[in-house]
Amino acid sequence: MANKRVFYASHGVALAKETGDTGLDTPQYGSTGTVAGAQSVTMNTNFNLEQVFQLGQLELYDNVVSNPSVDVFINKVLDGHPTIYELAVGTGGIVANANKRTKLLMGIGNDTNNTLSVTNSIICDPIYLSSVSYNFGVDGDFTEECNFVGNDKAIGTTSFTAPAKASGVSKALRRQNLNLNAGKTILPTEVSGQNIQSISISADFGREEMFKLGRLSTFHRYVNFPLEVSCDIEVSATGLDSLAVDVPDTSCSGLSLAVSTGKFVLCDPTGGTDAYTIDLGTQLKLTSVAFGGGDTGGGNSTLTFNYVTFNDLDVQSSGAHTS
Repeated sequence: MANKRVFYASHGVALAKETGDTGLDTPQYGSTGTVAGAQSVTMNTNFNLEQVFQLGQLELYDNVVSNPSVDVFINKVLDGHPTIYELAVGTGGIVANANKRTKLLMGIGNDTNNTLSVTNSIICDPIYLSSVSYNFGVDGDFTEECNFVGNDKAIGTTSFTAPAKASGVSKALRRQNLNLNAGKTILPTEVSGQNIQSISISADFGREEMFKLGRLSTFHRYVNFPLEVSCDIEVSATGLDSLAVDVPDTSCSGLSLAVSTGKFVLCDPTGGTDAYTIDLGTQLKLTSVAFGGGDTGGGNSTLTFNYVTFNDLDVQSSGAHTS
């Protein structure tokens, strides 16, 4: 019987990362991994048209399809399973993984099944990781969101199944799973010791297309270095912004800001072991600080510290959960 609808239990997404020689025109992939804890997936296909007109005629002469584009957005709850980043390109830094390509499968199963079992799927091969973000807050689950860009998609028969459900244990990481024990999470200087409300980390890889004569499709999408990595940390204000700014007005002088380390370790809720490490290196620098809130509606005042670094984003996952 044909499906009457598609809802959260009847569709899913899986990824396979490139292995071997990344210079090959035909990518070689490792095993396919279904995104565990996936919350949403969207796919947009755009046909980029370029109009051609001619002298002596108002009517359109030709409407050329230049290069189609496929964008996929995946959001997951961090739960101890491998991250989207890891499934797509492997653990490690963005520089080492910059040229990695990915195979993405988006599948639909029967809307009457309890768990997903896909036999027909959309296959995007190759597709490139374009951006990644992590959000940790005092309310709700910790999440990861990734965007992928490519040119090709096909209807195939590659199958995959949903990850096994949690077996009586809590897997979703929340506020208590930021590991603040000694030697683990390292916070920038300005927020160390404060009451942190939220942390947001994001990087847009700025993928640029490369073309060559004799071929319509792109043959590579490179990361546009230098790559900016941002980190926003909101803390509960207990006083005023204490960062003074004294702009010197004499020759041969200037302003300086402290350089900080940013390393965020998330621990597994089932055993206390480290599940994820997101390392922003040692060159984080404050770009702005904002004081807000505390209005007559009864909310608390907050301070938001915005940091930036370049080319430093290393994601490590223990992959402790396999079921």
